[in-house]
Amino acid sequence: MQETSPMAILIIDDMTSNITVLRDAVDGLAEVFFATSGASGLALARHCRPDVVLLDIAMPGMDGYAVCEALKADPLTADCAVIFVTGYTCADRELLSLQQGGVDYLQKPLDLAVVRARVFNHLRIRMQTRALAQARQDLADVVAHLPAFVSYWDDQHLNRFCNDVAGRWFGVTAASMEGMALPEVVGSANALLIRRRLYVGPPDAAPAFEMSLHNADGGTLHTQASVVRRERGKRDSSFLLLITDVSARKQAELALYDEKERMRIMLNSIGDAVIATDRYGCVTFLNPIAEEMTGWSSEEAVGQLIEHVMPLIDGDSGAVTRNPVRLALSEDRIVGMALDCVLVRRDGRRLMVEDSAAPVRDRNGVQSGAIIVFHDVSEARAMAYKMTHLAQHDALTNLPNRTLLRDRTTQALEQASRQDQHVAMLLIDLDNFKVINSTAGHAVGDTLLQQVSLRLQQALRAGDTICRQGGDEFIILLSALDDVEYAGVVARKLLAVLVEAFMVGNQRFDLSASIGVSLFPGDSNDQDGLYRHADSAMYRAKQEGKNRFCFFSAELEEKLLARHALIGELRKAIEDGGLEMHYQPKVDARVGRVVGLEALIRWRHHGVLVPPASFIALAEECGLIVPLGQFVLHQVCTDLARLVDAQVAVPISINLAGQQFDDLALAADIARTLASHDLPTHLLEVEITEGTLIEDVIHSLENLRTLSELGIRTSIDDFGTGYSSLSYLKKFPIDVLKIDQSFVRDMLTDSSDAAIISAIISLASSLRMDLVAEGVEQQAQADLLLAMGCTIMQGYLYSRPVPFEEMLTLLGHETIFGLPPVPA
Repeated sequence: MQETSPMAILIIDDMTSNITVLRDAVDGLAEVFFATSGASGLALARHCRPDVVLLDIAMPGMDGYAVCEALKADPLTADCAVIFVTGYTCADRELLSLQQGGVDYLQKPLDLAVVRARVFNHLRIRMQTRALAQARQDLADVVAHLPAFVSYWDDQHLNRFCNDVAGRWFGVTAASMEGMALPEVVGSANALLIRRRLYVGPPDAAPAFEMSLHNADGGTLHTQASVVRRERGKRDSSFLLLITDVSARKQAELALYDEKERMRIMLNSIGDAVIATDRYGCVTFLNPIAEEMTGWSSEEAVGQLIEHVMPLIDGDSGAVTRNPVRLALSEDRIVGMALDCVLVRRDGRRLMVEDSAAPVRDRNGVQSGAIIVFHDVSEARAMAYKMTHLAQHDALTNLPNRTLLRDRTTQALEQASRQDQHVAMLLIDLDNFKVINSTAGHAVGDTLLQQVSLRLQQALRAGDTICRQGGDEFIILLSALDDVEYAGVVARKLLAVLVEAFMVGNQRFDLSASIGVSLFPGDSNDQDGLYRHADSAMYRAKQEGKNRFCFFSAELEEKLLARHALIGELRKAIEDGGLEMHYQPKVDARVGRVVGLEALIRWRHHGVLVPPASFIALAEECGLIVPLGQFVLHQVCTDLARLVDAQVAVPISINLAGQQFDDLALAADIARTLASHDLPTHLLEVEITEGTLIEDVIHSLENLRTLSELGIRTSIDDFGTGYSSLSYLKKFPIDVLKIDQSFVRDMLTDSSDAAIISAIISLASSLRMDLVAEGVEQQAQADLLLAMGCTIMQGYLYSRPVPFEEMLTLLGHETIFGLPPVPA
């Protein structure tokens, strides 16, 4: 106890001699104050707050009894101990003094030792009372401020005390709760629970139990309660009830349970296997995937060593591999599983697995175990091997592709350099294979390519590489050659095996090939050069008649370089406007009037006008034919617009290459270009070859119909020289057939050419198609063609192809072309 003020003694007596005696008697026991009258004593008492008052009874004015009554009536002095001091000897006086509130009675004459002893005892009692009051206040403060509900209930279970002064727990203040029955406060269910604990438990027990309460706010509190009987061993007894709010702990427990449940569901749902161990490497947990992969159930595996449940071996050697869990535990770090690690299941089956293990630490950072997460990569590894194979091999023939060839060529060149040997590269291109694809279909073509690859493989050494470059092109790599002549031997052998007949179903196909050969180190020191030179040699073999092989030479290299330079110059001409359009008239031979023009492109190269035969094929080979065609289309539309303005417009036909005709956006591009020049569609015609039509019949039919719907007429150029079927011709919306000049040239001397022309004219008439004869150079040819029924002609008899400005002048002057027909 901590005292708030020192002990004090107040002496009230009207005689100073008595005051002196009493002061001497109590000297040193406490601080002493004195007064000589009742009124002054009361005033001094309010100031000094005495613990003991020595009060004379017989005093003038206000006697001792009146003073005592006043002291007890004042809250500031009511608890002081009053000892009456008097000369009266009768017992009635002593009794009256005690009845008036005195605690003791001293008779005169005074025995100072007795006085001192009695005052000392009352001071000590006062001190103990003060300490007890302080302790009681401290206890009351503690109880009032406890984060708990403390209550006392009598043997009828009626409330006699609680510390919930403000009514925060049940919405009932402590004052209002007094006298309320237990069920009224805590609810019937909780009251039953409390009574069960009160009656059922051992007499001296105070077990804790959980209760759920509805608080004043309508919420639910999770609490922990304890019941303490006041009378030990007696069942029907009053009791203390202590309730603490454990909502936070309960919510934490529920959150922890939810988290553990989520983790359990997650571990049971993920596609990876998970095994947990303690710090000794004994299994404590397996998820279902781990059970499936190891062959152990969780119940059987718990407590087993990780090596027993999850034995691992090296995939290559079969040697036992240390489990990553052991490394994680011993080295206290995350450990990845070794490559090619194999898990041996309980039933002996083997699975390729990979992943990692990590140590687990408790909240103090102390290692408590480890977890290993792994998954089956058997299928993934197999798929990776397959994908690697597919990335390096041709899907149709299963031969190495260009990627794998480059790798093997690099190795072969390095080996040949070290051992002073040779390497040969053979580039094989099947002759006229596109015709087979066009006539027999791509499925048959694919089957033939597969058969070709098998024959080539059978004709080569085991260490040689054969690669399908794409389409109908193959590359052979002959490594470690001591004699370059062996390359020629192999080339002859390959030509021989390829000319033997191929059978696809009941169809027979006869193939041949052109082969180009380049050598390391004689022709090139790198693989790109080898390929480029082999390509040049193969190109020469085709020029020399196909079905043969050629070695690379310096002459070929020069031609190749010239060709590449020409390609660059042609590209620049397209970009910089180095091309010109010339126009050759189509003339109605009956009247000599121009009824149409054919647009023919020219290239002014180093000041010399180059005819299209010298660069069109080159443009097709190097991918420039499409931009070239776009230039032609725009320039022709520009020239057409000028003809319209000059009021001398006639239809102009443009030639479409196969790559242009294959473009799905062809019709839209033509329509857009015509519209941008404000031209009607009937002023533009397109010419395509028979070969282009039959490459993809369905696509050709779709394109032709679209062009026809736009009002654009279509001609078949060089008709009679291709492979078109009459049944296809009947289906195609063709407007004009152009008789090839090769028939017109010799029609006067070769009866077969004349017969062919007659047949073409009859065919066009029956199919209601217009005709144009090309290459008419003699009047006799024109006369015969007119007699046979062909009226529209084109050739040098009428005009060579001329620049636009010259043609504009001719049309403006309404020039008559040719001579009048000879009368029949």
